[in-house]
Amino acid sequence: MNFLTPYRRLFALPKFLSSLVAAVAGKLMLGISSVGLLLETAHHRGFQQAAVVVSVSALAGVTVPLRGRLMDRFGYAVVMLPSLVVYLGALTVLVLNERAQGPFTTTVACAFVSSASIPTIQVVTRLMWRAMATGDLRTTVLSLDAVLTDVGFIVGPTIGAFLVVAVAPWAALAASALLSTCATVLLLSLRLPHQRKQPRSADRHWLGPMRLRALRRTMVAVVFFFLGIRAIELSFPAWALQHDSPLLSGVLLSCMSVGSVVGGLALGALPARRSSLATFPVTLTVLFAGTLLVAAASFTWTAVLVVAAALMGMAVGPSFVGLYTTVGEQSPASMAAETQSWISSFVSLGGALGAALSGVVIQSLGPGALLVAAALSLAVAAVVAHVAVRTTPVEPPPADEARRVATTAGR
Repeated sequence: MNFLTPYRRLFALPKFLSSLVAAVAGKLMLGISSVGLLLETAHHRGFQQAAVVVSVSALAGVTVPLRGRLMDRFGYAVVMLPSLVVYLGALTVLVLNERAQGPFTTTVACAFVSSASIPTIQVVTRLMWRAMATGDLRTTVLSLDAVLTDVGFIVGPTIGAFLVVAVAPWAALAASALLSTCATVLLLSLRLPHQRKQPRSADRHWLGPMRLRALRRTMVAVVFFFLGIRAIELSFPAWALQHDSPLLSGVLLSCMSVGSVVGGLALGALPARRSSLATFPVTLTVLFAGTLLVAAASFTWTAVLVVAAALMGMAVGPSFVGLYTTVGEQSPASMAAETQSWISSFVSLGGALGAALSGVVIQSLGPGALLVAAALSLAVAAVVAHVAVRTTPVEPPPADEARRVATTAGR
């Protein structure tokens, strides 16, 4: 089979190109928005106060599961359109307040409101793609989603910084608002799944999908997974500074990102019987081994470390694909948006813990020890993910599939 065959089949699906444009816009928007908020505030108040604004904005990420629950309950359009209006209004007030040198509390409040109301385009796109690409194409589309996320985090901040320098301090936030509007309107015009209001369930638990033991275990694995990723990301700058080569931090991070993109694309091109082997526990185990390789390479030559970082990165993208697949299988159909939204919250928690741990380990033991700690965290994530997958209830096949199997068996 040709490497590009699964992607050709994917692009041939009805409405896929339109959804792809919305997905790209949503992923670029996040990188542009974060840099734009930092530079717009820093231009008027300095980086110390800008850091406070960005931190408060990041705290608003805890509201993502709530927005997911509202989308499951009332439909996507009912939640996303008002959210978009609030997001645009908060950004407008923030920019005007900065230009007028208004109260700092107003800027902080607007940053929190804008982050708490930003349309959850990535969640909606992922759910839409899971509904569009069934069977063996599902791994391909989730691999593409992981690749686009990597590209968005690399390209988005670069575009945002360029707009601030070349146009105006507010230009990046304006671009973020434009991309968010285009992506939201485009997604809602494609007749999304679960778009209608659902009846209230009498047995709905206040924890929502988190009442499921297997899903709770998966989210614990997510915390350890991203704790390890954040520790790896911070170990590279520390290693570069230790060796008086600050530019190498960018090289190492870029190699890791490129490896992640290559790994994601390769997984998406594999036949279903092979890609199905790359489960979340398996990819985490490979990532654990790759991180140990990087830790060992950090005590050798620079060229060896660069190659090791790229090889290790090839397991990062597939790990996210395995995560999205596992969570999708564990998610109740009526709580799909909230379940996917919880990933963002636990990723943020793992990243925060990883940043705190990294500072302590680097100060006392150095970047090599931090890479070993990251590997241990990934090992714990792999074990917990394995337990979570084993305890995931197996859903019965759909009626038409059951009839097909029964007919085949009777022949």
